[in-house]
Amino acid sequence: MSARILIVEDERITAEDLRETLTDLGYTVTASVSNGADAIAQAEEDTPDLALMDVRIQGNMDGTETARVLRERFNIPVIYLTAHADSFTVARAKDAEPLGYITKPFQEAALHASIEIALHKHGEELKSRGKEELLVSTLRAIAEGVISADATETITLFNPAAEAWTGRPASEALGRPVSDVFQVVSAATGELLALPWALVFSGGRLRELPGNAVLVSRTGEKRAISGSIAPIHDHHGAVSGAVLVFGRAPEQAEGHAEEERAADPGESLDSALDDQGIGLGGFKVVAASPVMKQVLKFARRIAQSEVSTILLEGESGTGKDVLAQFLHYHGRRHEGPFVALNCAAIPETLLESELFGYEKGAFTDARAAKAGIMEIASGGSIFLDEIGEMPLTVQAKLLRVLEEQTFRRLGGVRDIQVDVRVMAATNRKLTEAIHEGKFRLDLYYRLNVIQVSLPALRERKEDILPLAEHFVRLYNTKFKRDIQGISHPAGKLLLSHGWPGNVRELRNVVERAMVLEDADRIQSASLQISSNGNGIPEALHATVGDAEAPFQTSLEEAEKNLLTRALEKSGGNQTRAAVLLGITRDTLRYKMKKFNLH
Repeated sequence: MSARILIVEDERITAEDLRETLTDLGYTVTASVSNGADAIAQAEEDTPDLALMDVRIQGNMDGTETARVLRERFNIPVIYLTAHADSFTVARAKDAEPLGYITKPFQEAALHASIEIALHKHGEELKSRGKEELLVSTLRAIAEGVISADATETITLFNPAAEAWTGRPASEALGRPVSDVFQVVSAATGELLALPWALVFSGGRLRELPGNAVLVSRTGEKRAISGSIAPIHDHHGAVSGAVLVFGRAPEQAEGHAEEERAADPGESLDSALDDQGIGLGGFKVVAASPVMKQVLKFARRIAQSEVSTILLEGESGTGKDVLAQFLHYHGRRHEGPFVALNCAAIPETLLESELFGYEKGAFTDARAAKAGIMEIASGGSIFLDEIGEMPLTVQAKLLRVLEEQTFRRLGGVRDIQVDVRVMAATNRKLTEAIHEGKFRLDLYYRLNVIQVSLPALRERKEDILPLAEHFVRLYNTKFKRDIQGISHPAGKLLLSHGWPGNVRELRNVVERAMVLEDADRIQSASLQISSNGNGIPEALHATVGDAEAPFQTSLEEAEKNLLTRALEKSGGNQTRAAVLLGITRDTLRYKMKKFNLH
């Protein structure tokens, strides 16, 4: 995607020549303005990647002052393009830290080279700043001990709690190998334990500390601890470091249970987490597998912190929305609202008004002011699903909310202050969207303060049967059935499937089976698992194929056959037949009337 450039030039002919030259070079000109005030207003409305700035322009602000504001408020790099190169002008220009200084008349090749170098330098600067912000945000956010390390296992961050636990000041710990500073032994044998840093770096997955870990401080004091090591990914998706979050072992924390319960609506996670998972409010997080239990323990630690942004990653259907609710209700904001928004489900033209609201008269149909979900969620949490589908213009405004917790409604003139935790989820690689120019690198680093990755269902097979049993209980209530569970053959079939649709696919399969099943337990014949890759249940696919050879029947006849067989299978129950076919009951009744079926 071509770079987007703002021209700030008060000579009309020069501005027109610049626009033409930049367009020929393949760049996109966002606007051409003649003064500093217009440049700032344009940047707020449509943030460019770079600004070409004349030093001496119209208005109260000269080019150097305008460049300083653009850099400080919007982090927009600037190249000066001016006829003035005297020592005073150059010295003043340095205040805004420009990434280039070209004197007029300019050569096209020199202009092109300067722009490319400036864009590259700014990109590298964003990467460095993003990593620094990530570590600083982590340091401030976590109340427990926090140690971050780079890919060589060298300590890059050491928070005050880590200092207290280890008895070592940060000045001594920083730059040293983790193994020299954070020494853990076995409670049973007293032997030194090897922590799973290498596994985190090689596998890119969260790992727990050994269950019998005892931390040995500098003074020789020993205390039982528990904790997690989570990977830190850069914008290329590679593991660039890892963060260790640790604290008291569960048995050591019992004396603090009353204090925790006063600050949290639920009991402690270790006591609430049974073999099947943890119940919370109106839903249950099923976690029978070790990998899912690790995720929940790490998520609980994050929920209790004051971190304001959390990035949830995982394939479609893994349950990122449920994890977002888990993080909200186990955090300090649980009494505030929880608001969810799917960025892909709302048209681009409406998304900004849904998020930030609008004032009366902001557009034709804005007959009254309306608060956006950012205001509604203040004091609580907002969950932005499929964040990768958010338009670039809205991304710029969201970035300001994350950094300053302020925004303006559409058509508004005053800033609105909010206090909100933002959880964003994506099932696509944001790193790919960044390379395609569809997602802002600075927004990625601001969201990526803490990552929580949900494993695919095929990677936690221990959860398949508990999840299926959970859905049976759920649909027993919904459909007023009394199915006792999953039969052994049906369970084997569920375990053998790859579940490309993850938990959502499993839920749909169980829902259909609950409609079809006549026995007291779900049998394998009722599990219409799609294995043909086209989303059509295998049983129905085979039935239609057996009834007529391909293309020897009309579309209407094939549709009528499907309806007839679904009604026969469901014993004439229209609700069950509609679920089997994946359509609404009203649609089923319409088609029954169309084909004169009873």
